Amino acid sequence: MRYSTILLLGVAALLPVPGATRAAETTGAVRLFTIPGDAQLFVDGERKGTSPSTAQETFLIHLPPGEYRIEARRDGFDPAEEDVFVAAGTEQTLQLSLAPEIAMVSIPAGCFLMGSPPDEPERDADEGPQHEVCVPAFEIGQREVTFADWDACVLDQGCTEHPSDEGWGRGDRPVINVSWDDIQEYLRWLNRLTGKGYRLPTEAEWEYAARAGTTTPFSTGACITTDQANYDGTFEYAGCGRPTDVNLGRTAPTGSYPANPWGLLDMHGNVNELTQDCWNGGFEGAPADGSAWLDGDCTKRVMRSGSWYGYAGYMRSAYRCRVAPGFNHRSIGFRIARSPSS
Repeated sequence: MRYSTILLLGVAALLPVPGATRAAETTGAVRLFTIPGDAQLFVDGERKGTSPSTAQETFLIHLPPGEYRIEARRDGFDPAEEDVFVAAGTEQTLQLSLAPEIAMVSIPAGCFLMGSPPDEPERDADEGPQHEVCVPAFEIGQREVTFADWDACVLDQGCTEHPSDEGWGRGDRPVINVSWDDIQEYLRWLNRLTGKGYRLPTEAEWEYAARAGTTTPFSTGACITTDQANYDGTFEYAGCGRPTDVNLGRTAPTGSYPANPWGLLDMHGNVNELTQDCWNGGFEGAPADGSAWLDGDCTKRVMRSGSWYGYAGYMRSAYRCRVAPGFNHRSIGFRIARSPSS
């Protein structure tokens, strides 16, 4: 069940409605909008109408003084409800969000060495040279965007792509089979609904958050195990012990493994995560301020994290790979980010 807060607005901010002034003498006015729109609206279980399709419009209800439970329902979404106190002569606006909420984690500003040292096992040349990057504070999704998140966009006609789950299940599994271009459509929809400036993380932000203050190949240390991340554990990494027989061969629901030191889930493995950045074959000339590197080969975009499809070496915090913006795959997903001022 989703709950939202009441926004109190000055009378001057509200559009006049015929008869509203007279009704306000003995009643209170509640203006409603929902995210997404076109939801059925109920007051104490009694159907009152349908919310507008956009947040620029509101559904007006006049109610006698008292306390009410207002609920919004739409097929394919969790219902949302709020207890509201109405006083005579007052007007208030209530936003009810039915769309799945993505928990964001605040990442502190700081500096770190981006890339891998020359002696890191299975290092690729494109992971260097190591260079200091100072990242401003930002927020990043605690988990990868899920099928439930994506399907809300499809239901609201904000996303045209209806990706396959490969028969593994939807819900809280990370969305897969989406491209960088598809994700831009999702972000436009999310920002149209919320106005919060969501975007993909930059490559520097992603690595900074994945490392979470560590300097080792993984946030778990020099080694990682299949108890800590979803990847193909049938291959050995750098003398970290005998490989296991664990290879799920598919995604796992988000949060199936322990969080990293900053509380982020699945920063190693599960799905490859797309970032904002264009591809460059190394870090010569890379931004040092944490911003997206939008020079270089923009026919390719940077991915991080490794996935269920890869082995331990691909789970390293510094590992990078690239993909065309229009390409999708069952190993590709994403998480969202935003700047604090957004």
